[in-house]
Amino acid sequence: MESLALLVTILISPAMFGGPLALLLALWKSDRISHARKVLVYFLSSLSLLSGALLIYQNVSRGALIVGLIGISSGVLALHIVRN
Repeated sequence: MESLALLVTILISPAMFGGPLALLLALWKSDRISHARKVLVYFLSSLSLLSGALLIYQNVSRGALIVGLIGISSGVLALHIVRN
């Protein structure tokens, strides 16, 4: 059972924490974003988009759908902020 809980944590963590963290990194002092921070935002956003899409596609539960939507929306918003 511990391995199943670990697998669920690995699947949900990028969508739950990666997207909002990327959004915070993109919004924090957005007038001067370094190259390393852009790379980190791109990496976290891509992980958030992939894991969020996986959670939505699997159709596991309503909570997973909400976490997937939060991950996708915050990841897309972070990418939009960094590009502009």
